Amino acid sequence: MATEAVSLDLAARPAPHAALPLRIKLFYGLGEAGEGVKTAALETFLFFFYAQVVGLSGALTGLALFVALLFDGVVDPMVGAWSDRTRTRLGRRHPFLYAAPVPLAIALWFLFTPPALPQVGLFIWLTAFAIAARFAMTLYFVPHMALGAELSRDFAERVSVGGYRVLFGYVGRIIALALAFSVFFAQRPGFGNGQLDPAAYPGFAIAAGVLVVAFVIVSALGTQKATLALPSNTSTRPELHSGVLRTLGQAMRLPSFRALFVALLVMYLYNGVQFALALHMNTYFWQLPPEQVQLVFYGNMLGFIVGIPLARPAAARFDKKAAYMFGVAASCICSSAPTVLRLLDLAPANGSDALLPFLLTLNVASGLLGSLPVVLAAAMLADASDEYDLAYGGRAEGLFFGANAFCRKASLGLGGAFAGIVIDVIRFPAKTEPGAVPAEALVRLGVTYGPVMLAVLFAGLAIMIPYNLHRARHAEIAAALARREGGGTPI
Repeated sequence: MATEAVSLDLAARPAPHAALPLRIKLFYGLGEAGEGVKTAALETFLFFFYAQVVGLSGALTGLALFVALLFDGVVDPMVGAWSDRTRTRLGRRHPFLYAAPVPLAIALWFLFTPPALPQVGLFIWLTAFAIAARFAMTLYFVPHMALGAELSRDFAERVSVGGYRVLFGYVGRIIALALAFSVFFAQRPGFGNGQLDPAAYPGFAIAAGVLVVAFVIVSALGTQKATLALPSNTSTRPELHSGVLRTLGQAMRLPSFRALFVALLVMYLYNGVQFALALHMNTYFWQLPPEQVQLVFYGNMLGFIVGIPLARPAAARFDKKAAYMFGVAASCICSSAPTVLRLLDLAPANGSDALLPFLLTLNVASGLLGSLPVVLAAAMLADASDEYDLAYGGRAEGLFFGANAFCRKASLGLGGAFAGIVIDVIRFPAKTEPGAVPAEALVRLGVTYGPVMLAVLFAGLAIMIPYNLHRARHAEIAAALARREGGGTPI
């Protein structure tokens, strides 16, 4: 990309602590709908598609997804640092936003239309196109997240920006899941569950690709003008971040960044197992028909959407750290409770009238409480980038959000690989209708999905204790940065 400096009218720049116009938040958030569609396609359906529909072994499916996520995660900080240094007429982040969606749509098509190949060939196919799809999304996702941190430096306004981003992310997921279960995976002759029909997936892939392109491009166009007015377009000195590893090493010396970074890694590991096995659980463990599987997913996302407005007042009342830790713990308890209660023979029986309301209630509660850490994590990472700026003299939002994306993808990949191993170890049969899976395999699946992963999550929560970027500390950092800017020191 070209490295042409942008000439800006200083008077047109928004004040770093001013409230952002609603229009900018809406356009910015809309871009996350593309990420939501991608998440539904890759993290809800891809593992199930290859393990249950195509017939690739669970271990090879999990390994392929892990390799793809690890490869993508390694390049995330590099893409972030690249966008930190970029100078074009379009700004720092927008060239990436425009370049990413079409390659992603093409990769989605190939992922869900594999040819007839032996196990090794399917493994290579899945690995290659999963890498392509995730790398294409990285070119968008990391600069987009960094842009959100740049839009405001205000402690509370960052929570609001994150709320719009998360809201539209779940809107994208809901749209993708609605198309999947109501259109492409609806029950049809020969398939009790439409998601077992291989012919349904190519159409779903096309629809998902079109949605990704539309959401991302409209968002980029809608934020383009506002982006060019940001002081951060010229505030980062490229020479300050000559080495990605050096910058991350400096950041890891800061207790708050280190605590948040590792705690997010553990939370993403938990999510990786949950995402990979969710469709198995709903289809086989609970034996729900496709329309009820859809409702359970919707219930969780409805809870998230309802809970998003609660993140800002929760952070104001209890501070971000306390609200984050409470949200993680309470959400995961609600998420694991149905499985634990079933293992204790305390949940409604499969096929009973009480089962769906039982699952919906706890999934809505899990989503509502889980919205707190999802919204607050990005705002907390943006606060950590301010602390880094004060300590070392340089903006590195792109690199930080790239490192966060690496955390997420590495942990999700490990979770998916672990889920694949579990499927093989418990001898979970492929291409099998619900009700035909051995009871002992279902019990082992439930133990892994519920109690085991809940214990891992709670162990990880203790890591957040050293995080100390509370409101007063951040106000001190913001004041120091303002004084330095006022004195003419470039940041």
